[in-house]
Amino acid sequence: MSFFTTNKTADATSEFQGSGGGSKYISTSGMFPVTVLAPFVNNGNDKATAIDLFVDYNEQQQVIYGNMSYTNKDGGANKIGHEIFNKLVILADVENVSDPVDMDLPIGKKGADKTVAVLEDLMDVEVIMQVRMEYGIWNNNITEKTVIKSFFRASDNASVAEILANEEGKEVVFGTQFATIAEGADYVEYKDGLDEEKVQAWIKAKRPKGTGTRGSATSATATKKPSFGKRK
Repeated sequence: MSFFTTNKTADATSEFQGSGGGSKYISTSGMFPVTVLAPFVNNGNDKATAIDLFVDYNEQQQVIYGNMSYTNKDGGANKIGHEIFNKLVILADVENVSDPVDMDLPIGKKGADKTVAVLEDLMDVEVIMQVRMEYGIWNNNITEKTVIKSFFRASDNASVAEILANEEGKEVVFGTQFATIAEGADYVEYKDGLDEEKVQAWIKAKRPKGTGTRGSATSATATKKPSFGKRK
């Protein structure tokens, strides 16, 4: 059974208009060359699901949690999440993504294996990932989200829209959209009265509760095993 089918229309593959620093961890806004080692499906509240990414960046493995929504709480498709995921699928040169299968990944505490529902068709895919950091306040705590905005082809910075236009015989210059977006890719979004000074003080204080806590995007306990986790 197919988990996902690509959509190659212009509306589904256009780019948002907007690079990270030298850390081996992705913790700033920017454009990051990564290997997607394994995407996996994660259940949230009610019928909500998200696709989390186990990635390698600068030879450092890490998980980008909870920001690429797949279904909403009512079970309906999340439009923005589907569009971003669709780009990853096209860059992987996959037409139909098979249902996830249970697999152990070293993403538990201290690198322990954890069983999650992995999308095997999209393992070991090299891309450039656009990330935006977002900070807000929820229940008197500062939240931190690592939000995936888009993906580009690793070999030449081509966007999915450019790749598809080229396949249609149109003249394109690969990497044009990437260059435009990269100019503002270090933008950080602050909400609820926060600013860079307040957030940096919170991070320096090791994200204390009450004045701030790490959000779901970086929580080590966010993953739950989906009920549809086996191939059908």
